[in-house]
Amino acid sequence: MMLRLLSLIGNHAAAVLIIGMGVVALLPGISALLRPLLPFLVSLVLGLGIARLEVGQVLRDFTEMRKAAWLAGIVALFLPLTCLALVALGRLLGLAEDTVLVLLVFGAAPPLSSAASLALLMGYNARITLQVGLLATVALPLIGPLCFVLAGVDARIDLIAMAARIAVMITGGFAIGLGLQRVIGKGRIEANAAAFNGAVALSMLLFLFPLLDGVFTYVLAAPLQSAGLLVLAVILNVGGNLATRRAALAVSDSRTADALGLMFGNRNVSFYLAVLPFNPVLSVFVAAAQIPIYATPALFRPKQVSAAE
Repeated sequence: MMLRLLSLIGNHAAAVLIIGMGVVALLPGISALLRPLLPFLVSLVLGLGIARLEVGQVLRDFTEMRKAAWLAGIVALFLPLTCLALVALGRLLGLAEDTVLVLLVFGAAPPLSSAASLALLMGYNARITLQVGLLATVALPLIGPLCFVLAGVDARIDLIAMAARIAVMITGGFAIGLGLQRVIGKGRIEANAAAFNGAVALSMLLFLFPLLDGVFTYVLAAPLQSAGLLVLAVILNVGGNLATRRAALAVSDSRTADALGLMFGNRNVSFYLAVLPFNPVLSVFVAAAQIPIYATPALFRPKQVSAAE
């Protein structure tokens, strides 16, 4: 019965995510209640992506110099170089410092923790999505503060605390993913791909609750600014996604180009909510950024490929 329900959700994941966003927005009390669980939920969505992949092969790819250099180049392009370009553009346009901070955080954030799960859901190259996502996330304690320093912003980030939190979340994701492979079995996971997609969709909705904590108070107080932040989030996500796909087609196949676009537009900006001083503009942007993220399966047509590809 449960597998049937999860399969139904997985087969209609795009609609479930869109409708689910509206339901989550109507339950602010649950958002406050689940805020302390944010690190676990990051691990959960990461673990569900890991459970679908051959982790050993993914890690072995890091030992091949050419592949490792390729992945490191993608991380360098997606984080520090993109961050500095966005900040320079924001200052050139004379944007407010809070908006420049938003651009900096977007450019300095790694791909979404659930990017590999989304890539599997949509038939993209999930292996490179997981590789780049893990490398960018593990390197975040170094790359994140470096981006703020190079941009001339004093972020007051506690490097040790940030590194420890990231390490715990990554370790938790691996523990969940490998644990699911061991308990359920890789073969059964692949045979029930639709049900697993349903579990991914539900975990993403659960993850959304703590991100909305306290956001609606500011939205009601500054509706025009909040609307502007939503427009900015859509431009960065969808515009960056499409531009990256188009550019990547010159050096990769379509599934890889789609995965690179997905990673560029869909970033885990929520990492910075835990390490930066409270900023209502940043909080609203992080919440607004979830809308194009959760709409991605509906906005971009999935490719029909098997989970083993």
